[in-house]
Amino acid sequence: RDVAVTGVQTCALPIFTRRAAAIETLGSATVLCTDKTGTLTENRMSVAELRRPDGAVFRPQDSNGAALPGEFHTLLEYGILAGTRHSADPMEKAIDELGHTQLTATEHLHGAGWTLVRAYGLRPDLLAVTHVWQASGSNQPMVVALKGAPEAVFECCRLSAPETAAQMLAVNSMAAEGLRILGVARGVTAAADLPESPRDFRFEFLGLIGLADPLRPGVAAAVRECRSAGIRVVMITGDYATTATAIAGRAGLDTGAVLTGEAIAQMDDTALAERVQTATVFARTMPEQKLRIVNALKANGEVVAMTGDGVNDAPSLKSAHIGIAMGKRGTDVAREASAIVLLDDDFGSIVSAVRLGRRIYDNIRKATGFI
Repeated sequence: RDVAVTGVQTCALPIFTRRAAAIETLGSATVLCTDKTGTLTENRMSVAELRRPDGAVFRPQDSNGAALPGEFHTLLEYGILAGTRHSADPMEKAIDELGHTQLTATEHLHGAGWTLVRAYGLRPDLLAVTHVWQASGSNQPMVVALKGAPEAVFECCRLSAPETAAQMLAVNSMAAEGLRILGVARGVTAAADLPESPRDFRFEFLGLIGLADPLRPGVAAAVRECRSAGIRVVMITGDYATTATAIAGRAGLDTGAVLTGEAIAQMDDTALAERVQTATVFARTMPEQKLRIVNALKANGEVVAMTGDGVNDAPSLKSAHIGIAMGKRGTDVAREASAIVLLDDDFGSIVSAVRLGRRIYDNIRKATGFI
């Protein structure tokens, strides 16, 4: 709201900026760092696949309206229990909507009469959320629901190496289709004092939830336009590497070199500056690693434009030559740290702004030459 009041809207583009010169600077960008969800994709998720540990699969779109088989109820129920009810998050909404259509006539855990006792949030060292529930007026043990990155869920479930390898085959198969994948597990506890870490619970692995997020129309054409204009587009995402590679391929990005956050953590700044010259997809990255990527690109002499939406994106948005915040899903902190606010969160609008920036620069050159 503050940006809309104090800024300047650029022509017919859905963009606000406090400094008109920022558009000109954007026109000189040589590298455009973009996130995946909501920028390259529509951020309109749906549950595409439920997969049990034994390999059984249910795909809602292929079911022709058939009811969810009973053996998948527990997987979906605990996926709901490990999430935030009535959340605006597209992943949570997709899982809730499937539960609403498939579990309304069943006896399931996410109904009334359950109280959330404790929530363990997402942490850098454990990419999963854990919720502990207690049935009201009951002396039964508390129910524990876990949902998050598959590798984190496998770790909490203490799967053996062969079991983990078998499940990773399923993860890679789903990720190759461009799905965002969540692992789900359940546990029980009767302890009065809950542990400080979710790792101290005993979990049973329930399966995987795959969510589809369609690519925005026109993204591939916009990427081609960037490439023809001499701008390299790189994707920086927290998603699993195979998922990120699949979406990048559909968007027309070069997927030959993929760098993960785990690999970045092992590199010093010099090694990272060398690797970012060829890497196009950065997956499973943490916010602080985004800042390192931006600084490494700048160290190589690139003019860097960076998109972001979260509080933790603010340092990298501020460090980039041009920070671009998301207007729909961006936080106030991200918008304040950015030079440009993208009102429709659409990658195509960034490309249009680059085109406008180059036009302004060309006009300045012509005017200067004339004078």
